[in-house]
Amino acid sequence: MFGGADPSIPNLVATGITIRRNYITKPTSWIMQSWTVKNLVEFKNAQNVVVEGNVIENSWVAAQQGYAVLFTPRNQEGTAPWTIVRNVVFRNNIMRHVAGGFSISGYDDGRPSQQTSDITISNNLFYDVSTAWSIPNGAAAARFAIIGSGPRNVTIDHNTVDNNGSATILIYGGYTPTSTVQIYGFQLTNNLLRDNAYGVFGDAVGEGSAGLRFYTPNAIVARNAFGGAAATQYPTGNDFPTMAQWQADFVNIGAANYRLVATSLSKNASTDAKDVGVDFTALDAALNATPASTPAPRFTVQFENYDTGGEGVGYHDTTPGNKGGLYRSDNVDIAAANDTGGGYYLGWVRAGEWVNYTISAATAGTFTIDLRVASNGAGGTFHIEVNGVDKTGPLTIPNTGGWQAWTTISKRGVALGAGRQVIRVVMDTNGATGGVGNFNWFAVR
Repeated sequence: MFGGADPSIPNLVATGITIRRNYITKPTSWIMQSWTVKNLVEFKNAQNVVVEGNVIENSWVAAQQGYAVLFTPRNQEGTAPWTIVRNVVFRNNIMRHVAGGFSISGYDDGRPSQQTSDITISNNLFYDVSTAWSIPNGAAAARFAIIGSGPRNVTIDHNTVDNNGSATILIYGGYTPTSTVQIYGFQLTNNLLRDNAYGVFGDAVGEGSAGLRFYTPNAIVARNAFGGAAATQYPTGNDFPTMAQWQADFVNIGAANYRLVATSLSKNASTDAKDVGVDFTALDAALNATPASTPAPRFTVQFENYDTGGEGVGYHDTTPGNKGGLYRSDNVDIAAANDTGGGYYLGWVRAGEWVNYTISAATAGTFTIDLRVASNGAGGTFHIEVNGVDKTGPLTIPNTGGWQAWTTISKRGVALGAGRQVIRVVMDTNGATGGVGNFNWFAVR
């Protein structure tokens, strides 16, 4: 569990967490004993998390509903309103023998918190998500996921899920500080899912398209195979095999071999021309390979190295002179950084300003942009343009606790073409300190 008791250090969030190649379990002998059993992995106050290459098993109804993994911000004692769960990647894992998969909540339902955002669940195998993991006085829902209270940017992609609950995904309203319960930025793509009785169900609204329209406006729902579902209930662009056909697509369900048979219509049928469901080559590599080093960035750019050409070409600054007095002699404010590696940073940054960086990408693709930032209070917002097109939407600099208390924020899914491009970082709004924040470097990976 990451989070829990409120931290004594203001604005502290567990950051930069990797959980890789572990066997995470509980003894099943505890089921009928007096242990207080809740879940297997829980995030209450965490950001920039990767959970990869693990086997996660044995979670049943007890002190909680038996969901194995929780993404639920908790301002436990009410003294940590900055509590947040964001930027989590859960990929290439096996989850089995559980009463439920994920519980995802947008906000703490009892005390102030920040909004859960940017949760990616991709290329995982889930089986024996089953009502068998009930106890005499508590029935297991056996859902793949329950999602409520309006999280933002939830992506579920290339998973294979074998569950027997009445619904596979339940989306509900719950508490939000704005009473907006919708999930903006929801993506459900390339998954092998069972419909059972209700499939994807919007609480008090209905199954399929009705629930999705209400709770996940403008969602991307494509190239999923919903076993046993009626095509009339879901968006077009998905597949609807019978339950018998869905099960026959696998090599051997009884032996937990969920690879697709050669004749499966789900082969090479995903949005990225791969098999729908799990890529077992990637899953096996994550589970069995020697630990991989963190990929090096494609390139890293120091913020002080913006384009030449002066005002209106390389940058736009709203105040005269270089307040930091270092490195360059134009109007951009540059000071010495005490971050790892030293160097310089852009400071005294105000809304309406921008800086340009001309780069050359060797290949086109979809990348993650990491940005090293700091702020002594709640920071402002900015966005990143590539060749004049906004690629990120508004990004917020958190309160890091000091002008040189550096942290890394990330934006996934940024498309770049090959060759020369101009990246422009545009300052949109000032924060509580009267500025946007400090900027050290950004990296594209």
